[in-house]
Amino acid sequence: MSPSGADSGGTVAEKLFWILFYSACSSSMLVINKLAVEAVPLPTVVSASQLVVSAAVVVLLRALGYDVMGPMQRSKVVPFALYTAMFAAGLFSNMKALLLTNVGAVIAARSCLPVIVCLIEYFFMGRALPGARSATSLAGVVFFAMTYIKSSSSVDVDGASGYAWLSVWWMLLAVQMTYGKWMTEKIEMTQWERVFYTNAFAVPPTALIFLSTGEYSQARDVVLGENATLWLLASCAMGVGISYCGWKVRTVITATTFTLVGVLNKMATIAFTVVVWPQDTTLTSIAALVACILFGLLYQDAPKRKTKGVGSSKG
Repeated sequence: MSPSGADSGGTVAEKLFWILFYSACSSSMLVINKLAVEAVPLPTVVSASQLVVSAAVVVLLRALGYDVMGPMQRSKVVPFALYTAMFAAGLFSNMKALLLTNVGAVIAARSCLPVIVCLIEYFFMGRALPGARSATSLAGVVFFAMTYIKSSSSVDVDGASGYAWLSVWWMLLAVQMTYGKWMTEKIEMTQWERVFYTNAFAVPPTALIFLSTGEYSQARDVVLGENATLWLLASCAMGVGISYCGWKVRTVITATTFTLVGVLNKMATIAFTVVVWPQDTTLTSIAALVACILFGLLYQDAPKRKTKGVGSSKG
């Protein structure tokens, strides 16, 4: 990833630092979440714990006198409530899509997401279209992601309903990515405020999922694994870290770059899994993963479109 242009906020060095920090948190979060869910086999409880702790950290910092959060205002509450609603709807549609499709179909849709986000930024957020290098980068990511899927799991969609739910999830995620960037540009607030609003507002939908999926009835009979408290606390700590750096990295890069970072993190995690735990892995699939990541690294932020001067008339 080669972020360029200062108009998306921050120097090149700052952008690279936060991208790498976010990627490290994201990769670590996947591993720690797996260990936490194995020790506490209640995924919604683990997620809710992370949300509550992340919001509580901000409240604690404020109670200790740190200027991390101002009073709650409608101008902040309403946009974040809408963002959280989109997040909850996206989570639900993702689960429905996974029921009616396979992982290959979801990865295929996700790998195409930076392209649609790029177009949304062009039509609605004043960004220029990507140059030849960045267009090649996006095309390479999509092509080699598809090559990996074809050589491993292929794409399996269960009829029109499968395509419908996959499309709903895809569009919700695209809008969520661009809306999140819009909030960092238009709503003035601290990073910790963003952490608080995002996590606090996500607790009610998570509680609803806990009650509606039958996990509530399983909670009384659950058997905790070894070091359950340790891994749950570790996942909560990582939740705070990824919440903060996730919003921070959004302030210094475009929505397209942020979306692409998410795709590359996913592909890098798959590549790591394939290398460490090879199961029916082909040379083609490994090469496709590596090529996908390398093409993603070529991408550069598209600058803001230049506006013509009003007073530049001929005379």
